[in-house]
This record gives sequence, structure tokens and C-alpha cells, in this order.
Amino acid sequence: MSTTTDRETSLDGLRHRIDELDGQLHALLMERAQVGAGIAAARLASGAENVVFQPDREADLMRHLVERHDGVLPLATVEHLWRELISASLRLQGDFLLHLDGSADLLGMLDLARFHFGFSCELVPGADAADVVGSVAASDGDLGLIALQDRADLPWWRGLNIDGAEVIARLPFLVLDERPADMPALVIARSVAETVKRDTLVFDARWTGVLPGNLMNEGLEVVSFHRSASGVDALLAVSAQLSEDEIFKACADAGAEPDVLRLVGGYSAPIDVEGDADDDFDAAASEGLTE
Repeated sequence: MSTTTDRETSLDGLRHRIDELDGQLHALLMERAQVGAGIAAARLASGAENVVFQPDREADLMRHLVERHDGVLPLATVEHLWRELISASLRLQGDFLLHLDGSADLLGMLDLARFHFGFSCELVPGADAADVVGSVAASDGDLGLIALQDRADLPWWRGLNIDGAEVIARLPFLVLDERPADMPALVIARSVAETVKRDTLVFDARWTGVLPGNLMNEGLEVVSFHRSASGVDALLAVSAQLSEDEIFKACADAGAEPDVLRLVGGYSAPIDVEGDADDDFDAAASEGLTE
């Protein structure tokens, strides 16, 4: 009898501690929201009108999260909670729409959008990736979510430019085995501040007639490509430490310099938590380019 009573007392104590922790978490969340509202008010007072996306700051937050995370709570759960907080803070600065690539798997896109941007963000389906690019470029501060396919039906990235809609992030940011919302995608937005730090740059590269060799061996990732009768268009991800001259040389070493090499954005490199990120995707792209 006493053993049962001791167990119940111990269980009651743990439940009481949970209640205390819940109260502390709620208080901290409310304090965080107040600070976020203060930032929004300060921006408004300074004359800023649009929502400011800071993908590099968000990436740093996630890196710190991974470094300090421990215990039985799944990392993906913590990531989703923080993403919801970040999205809520952004909405305090102003409303924005999230335009979705209508040519991609709908359920996969919805999972990714809700996981990364929360359930309060308004979603707008687009016809295809090019439609998303046009909608974001014409907006005051919307975001676009475009699914990554190794072989694209159309070179939709031709509509990107650093003075209009550009790539600002790559998802998923935390690469985990059996993670939820794992559809590879790019986030696009109107041009972000020049002070934003990006360790990976994205280029629109085009070759006429002559196909390049294995760009992967030269440190250039083919994020997506489109083959036509006249050649190939590729969306390249390149280390921000490389100059354009070095990129041209790497392409030449792989087989041919591109006829066009145009900067269309960049992102903070995703964190490969458990293995090599994008191995299957990269291999498929490489095989397709050299067929």
C-alpha cells in the first residue's frame, strides 16, 4: 500500500513540475512576443513598411539550437516550434502571403509550408514555379515556395534576379533521417538586405549546344536543370567564397564555360545532422546532365 502511495506521490510531483515548466514557458513566450512587437514598432517608426526577412539570422538560430539540443525530445519537434515562433514574429511586422508551386505534390508542399511557416500564414497556390516567381516579384513583401526537381519542366529560375524575386533559403534546413516535411524546396522573396550573409550563392547558368561535364567534381552543385534542343539551363549552388572568374574556370575544367552566368540569390547552407545531405538528388542531377 505504501509503495503505491509513494508512486502516486512521485507521479503527482512530476506532474506538478510539468505545470510549473508550462507556466514558465508561457511567460517566456509572451515576453518574446513583446520584444518582437517592440522591434516591429521600432521599424515602423523608422519608416520601414515591408516585412524584413533575415534568413541568415534564422539559420544562426537553428545552428545554435542543434548545438545545444539534447535529450529525448525529437530535434524536428523543436525545429517546428522555433519556426512557428519565427513566423509569428514576422507577422508582427506585417502581413505577407506564401505562394506555393502548383506543379509540385500538393500534400508535400502543404506539409513543408505549415512546418516551416506555421499555420497562420496565408497560402496562395500558383500554377507553377514560374507563376510563383512572377507573383513574388510583383508583391510588396510576399514569399514563394518552389519545389526542387533534378530535371525541371521549364527553366523557371530565368525569372529570378537580385533586383526582383531571388532565392533566400533552401529547405529543409535541418536534414534528418525520416524527418517530417522533407520535400526539397527553395524559398524566394523580394531582394533581401545587402547585409545578409549567405555562404552559398545561386546562379542561373546556361550552355548552348555543348553540355558541361561533371560539375559536382568541381565543387558546383546542380540544384536543378532543364534540357532543350539548344543546350541546357542549370541552377547552380556555389560557395560564396568563389569569385565569378573561379566559377567560370571550374565550369571550363568540367567541360565548358557557360554562355550566361547570372546571380539569382543565395542561402545559408542546410545542416546535415545525420548524414550527407542531398546525395541522391545530386547524383540524379549529375547523371541527367551527362546523358
